[in-house]
Amino acid sequence: MSRVTGVFHDRDALLGAIEAAHSRRLPIETAFMPAYDAEIIDAVGVPRSRAGSIALGAGILGGAAGLVFPAWAVEQWPNVTMSGKPLLSWPTFLIISFEMALLCAALAAALAFGIGLWRGRQPAGRAVTDSFALLIVCPPDREREAAELMRARGASRCEHG
Repeated sequence: MSRVTGVFHDRDALLGAIEAAHSRRLPIETAFMPAYDAEIIDAVGVPRSRAGSIALGAGILGGAAGLVFPAWAVEQWPNVTMSGKPLLSWPTFLIISFEMALLCAALAAALAFGIGLWRGRQPAGRAVTDSFALLIVCPPDREREAAELMRARGASRCEHG
C-alpha cells in the first residue's frame, strides 16, 4: 500500500478533497489539522471513541454502589450505634456515592482509552502547525490518481511514501 499526503492551506480545499476521495472510493487514513474541527473529523470518517459512554456507565454504577453498599453494611450490623446517630444516614452516603462515581468513571475512562491505544486506533486528527493535510493509503496503481485528485482540489504539495 502506498501513502499519499496532500498539504492544504485552506480548510475548504481539504473538505473538497475529502469529498472527492470518497466519490472515487480512495481510502482515507486520517486528516491533519491545526485545531480540532468536528466537521473534518466527521467527513474523514474517523470512528468516535466510546470512552465517554463507558465512563458515564461506570460512574452511574459506582454512584449506585456507593449508596447500596453502605446501606447493606449498616443493615448487617444493626446493633452498632455511634452516639445515638441514625443508622441509615443518607447525607453521608451521598458523599461516599459521589466519590465512588468519580473513582469508577475515571478508572473506566482510563481503561477504555488504554485499550483503544493498545488496539492501535489512531487519534482523530493529529495536530500540525499551520496547514491542513490529508493522508490517503491506496494501492500503488492508484497513487498517481490520489496525488492528482489532491492537486486538483488545491493541495500546495503532495508527498508519496
